[in-house]
Amino acid sequence: MEVKQQRPLTVEEWAAEGMELLKYYEKGPWPSHVSELKKTKYPIEAYAAGLAARKTMWAAGSAKIRYVYTGFIARRTRDGKISELHFRVWQPSGYLYSTEKLKKLIEFTEKYGLGLIELAGQQGQMIISIRPEVADEAVDYLRDVVGTDVGATGDTIREIAACVGPALCEYSLYDTLEARDKFLTHPKIYEWMSNQLFPFKFKAKFSGCPFDCTRAVHRADFGFIGVWEGAPEVDQEAFRRKVEAGEVDPEKLAANCPSGAITWDNERKELRIDGTRCKKSMHCIRTAFPAIKPGKNRKIAIVVGGHVKGRFGGKMGKPLAVVNSVDEAMDWVVKTVESWMEHMEKGVVKHKDRIGDFIMKVGFKKYVNEILGLKEVGKPSLHPSLRAGAVLDDEERKMYAAWASKIVEEVFGRRA
Repeated sequence: MEVKQQRPLTVEEWAAEGMELLKYYEKGPWPSHVSELKKTKYPIEAYAAGLAARKTMWAAGSAKIRYVYTGFIARRTRDGKISELHFRVWQPSGYLYSTEKLKKLIEFTEKYGLGLIELAGQQGQMIISIRPEVADEAVDYLRDVVGTDVGATGDTIREIAACVGPALCEYSLYDTLEARDKFLTHPKIYEWMSNQLFPFKFKAKFSGCPFDCTRAVHRADFGFIGVWEGAPEVDQEAFRRKVEAGEVDPEKLAANCPSGAITWDNERKELRIDGTRCKKSMHCIRTAFPAIKPGKNRKIAIVVGGHVKGRFGGKMGKPLAVVNSVDEAMDWVVKTVESWMEHMEKGVVKHKDRIGDFIMKVGFKKYVNEILGLKEVGKPSLHPSLRAGAVLDDEERKMYAAWASKIVEEVFGRRA
């Protein structure tokens, strides 16, 4: 028996079938994304066709914008009838907008785009779909009227993220918003933002406290994390009131300290924290705030080389230094990036090597001493998120082994 093969459906036929499916999503008591999309210039037929075919109707496209080398991605439908550009647009620090700026953005999307804005969380960029024929004019409007720019695609600066810092968070130990603004306006950073010069992408993150809400330790080539020196500040009277009210169990609080730095004197009703042992986990502060606050001597910890995806697997950022301001670290950032690019020209660094991969190849000691010109401290990170699977080079393995042996010798009086 001869089996007759069915003719594959065209995009138009898939779209017709999909439009019937979309009617279902407009029913019910809840707001419908389909109804909202129909109010915009979004090609709803392409969405419907993809829904019916159970695969996207979009394919990679190509585009050219005058004097722009990063910040846009082109795509087209599989039949080539519809094209659009995705602009990646830089957002203000902390994603804090004035009403006036929001109005300008809406005017921009209506004039040059589809009337839609996608807010991407981890990337930290806005994604705005633009009509390709007005792309040159759209970039000029973004820069001259809205006051921002496109960027963050390809082998360039991909993300400069900051937590909301002092704008909304009581735990913030430095002004992350101002720090990000200063970082972005540094002459070298500003130069690199508009070009694809790097071996791979570069990210910087600014976290106001050790909670590290931007995940600088895990995802930033350069991370700036607010810390303090010594012990947290304890208001004994306020803490006793919390204990009497049943809000805090002091013995449980002490037991949960990851480094055992906390002790509770039940007779005197006093909480003591040993600053030399405190690892800045923030557990006691979160539990008893504001009776327990970060210490007054506040600093910024610099970590370098963290990323999730890289040639040699995910890496945590390595502790580099503790500084008083981000300005002190900008020379290290420039030296690191320039050396990263120079080593690509020499063939040491390959395409898709992140800064963490580069440091692993040249060695952390050489990176610190020769590239940055610093004296290595040699103290490993005690960040609580250190986990199995972290990639360590030979130097780091020896450093951790020596550190562990020293602890065993101090505690048990013998070498490991």
